[in-house]
Amino acid sequence: MMKSLAVICVFASLIWSRLSFADYTMGCDDPEYHRYVENQFAQFEVKNKRLLNDTLRDYNISLSVGNNLYKVIASLSRHLKFSAQFDPINEVSAKIDLVFKHANELSIDQHIAGDAFDGFSNETHAVGIARAWIAYRQGNNQEAFDELLKSIDVTGSPLLGSFGPDFTLIRQLYSDGHVAPVLAYIDKTETFWTGSRADEMRSVWRRMIAAECKIQFDSVDTIKAIELGLSLSNT
Repeated sequence: MMKSLAVICVFASLIWSRLSFADYTMGCDDPEYHRYVENQFAQFEVKNKRLLNDTLRDYNISLSVGNNLYKVIASLSRHLKFSAQFDPINEVSAKIDLVFKHANELSIDQHIAGDAFDGFSNETHAVGIARAWIAYRQGNNQEAFDELLKSIDVTGSPLLGSFGPDFTLIRQLYSDGHVAPVLAYIDKTETFWTGSRADEMRSVWRRMIAAECKIQFDSVDTIKAIELGLSLSNT
């Protein structure tokens, strides 16, 4: 009995040691961690540029094969997030107009009263994010922050409720030093992005922000926070 208790104590001690000491010895200021985040950002850019082309191809295919307008709108909306980052602003604006043009066609074809687009929470979110990107790229920061928050005025979206909203622009804003709008965005996600995983991510990001850490706004942040020596406990 005493031997078993001793083994348990040693095991617990090893776990505590693992959680008590950071892998990055200088914590959030560790140059190795900074290099890691910079590398991650470079990979995100490569991936997003690839998705820029892939999602445009998907939209064009959806349009050419005569898919119903719901699918066409969804395809174009997925493309918007990437287009807003890299394409000329006039092209992004034209694509936003095209989303609404498709929505109006849908309303006419199916005799739906009012603005059919109001029912597309995911698509409305995509348009809002694109508008925020446009404003930010033009140097209109307050407009960008306002559009960002409006983009998550959504209801009844199983996708956003399960997986959360877009964090691509949030990643850029935080990297550029805009902390307040990032926190406001994170706080507002509580209205629709629910569950233990969502709560965990919000808690991790708030703790990392308080510690002035670089953040990738990705699920791996839960691991990196521990490696940085940040407590994930609410106590």
